[in-house]
Amino acid sequence: MKDYHFEKDEHEFDETIRLDDINKEMKKLKNDQPEDDLGDKDAFLDAFESEKFDRVPTGNNPNSHSNTSRGTTTAMEKEPFLNKKTAAILAVVAVIVAIASFALVRGLFFSGNKNPNLAMEQSPVLIQGALESGELIVYDIKGNVNKSIIVTQDTEFTDTQGRGAKDVPLVVGDLILVSLDKDGKTVLTLNQGGKIETVEETGLKADIASKNLLGDGKKFSYGEQAIFMYNHEELNPKDLEACDVLILKSYEDVVWSVEVAEYHGYISVENKDNIINGKFQLDEEEAVPLEEVERIPLKEGTHKVTVSGDNIEERTDSIFVETGEVYVYDLSKAQEKVGVLIINANVTGYKLYINGTLVDSTVPSVLPLGEYDVVILKNGYTEWSQHIVLDKDTLSVDANLQKDIQFGSVGISVNVDGAQVYIDGKDMGTAPMELNLPYGNYSLGVEKNGYQSFSTVINVNSGSSHMNVELERE
Repeated sequence: MKDYHFEKDEHEFDETIRLDDINKEMKKLKNDQPEDDLGDKDAFLDAFESEKFDRVPTGNNPNSHSNTSRGTTTAMEKEPFLNKKTAAILAVVAVIVAIASFALVRGLFFSGNKNPNLAMEQSPVLIQGALESGELIVYDIKGNVNKSIIVTQDTEFTDTQGRGAKDVPLVVGDLILVSLDKDGKTVLTLNQGGKIETVEETGLKADIASKNLLGDGKKFSYGEQAIFMYNHEELNPKDLEACDVLILKSYEDVVWSVEVAEYHGYISVENKDNIINGKFQLDEEEAVPLEEVERIPLKEGTHKVTVSGDNIEERTDSIFVETGEVYVYDLSKAQEKVGVLIINANVTGYKLYINGTLVDSTVPSVLPLGEYDVVILKNGYTEWSQHIVLDKDTLSVDANLQKDIQFGSVGISVNVDGAQVYIDGKDMGTAPMELNLPYGNYSLGVEKNGYQSFSTVINVNSGSSHMNVELERE
């Protein structure tokens, strides 16, 4: 036999009543009673003190016989149908039927579900804000409409695990299921789970044009009115970075609520232009060219940065990045690799300039590896210059300075035409002439057939000079 029962309710009932227990008591009662009469031994009937069930009075019967000597009635008395026993049984049956009917009705309404409203259809809504009156501003996803709803003290709450809850905090960006009263506004039930799917993801970035969150082999579509939140503040989806940890809440495969559980900060690299063939490595990732590094999004916490280059010593630093902040990694003080430049000059007492800066010429120059312009100056010598590349520990450079040659002008004329002019024995042509010669002393000779040879020493200096030669006949 199926057991109908209703749960204990402190306002109405003290214990669970089961029909099979009642039937057992009835059978026990029936077995304990005599066949002809309930008698005074029937304790059950004693409970009905307000009712008296008497036998029908005996009338004259032609078949009856009287025994006066014994003072007893011997005639057969016919017992009526509604006697004590029958009435008691009917009363008990009536009580059982009443209890069973009430239990059945109560079981249908309350067994396993104290609030019948929980069986009502629930619709997904996205909380967008609240009014001063306490009403919630929501976006009705199925109805594609914005409206306000009211959560009251009678609203039944269900948490994400399907359990009944009280005082559930509601914030902007929550995706919930609600069933509304016939007024279309009062919330009867509010469910944070059910058909709402919640997943944790990382490695996603928002594609604003297509309304998708995309990652390595992952794709999540989000609704036009989806809300992105971090630390109770709304975010623009374009600000998300792949390192962020996201809590996605969706309904029917469309994301409507995105909560950023872990947000990012940045590292910015500065003063990197002077590093030759620089490499940048973050944590255990693969090194990348330093010139390509600008600003890198990172999770909050401690990170390891390694920088190397042809002209700097490799360096590794631990940095701490804070959420929403930019850590500036300055390479201006990176320890540079150095080399020694040795100048081997053919003169002494000269002035040495490296990249336009005068340096001590009496000792080798210790310089960071790189490219330099070297200039040597000395009075009486022409300027010496050379572009060098210091790319090793020691570099030797030979500097051969040439004397600074200045010219003077000498004019030579002869009293006869066609005379030959010689400078230091070299035929310079026929006079008259003008010569530009380096400063110094020279041997001048003049000859012509039929005339005596002429020779002298001339001095060429900053000024111009003129010599008139007189030849005599032989």
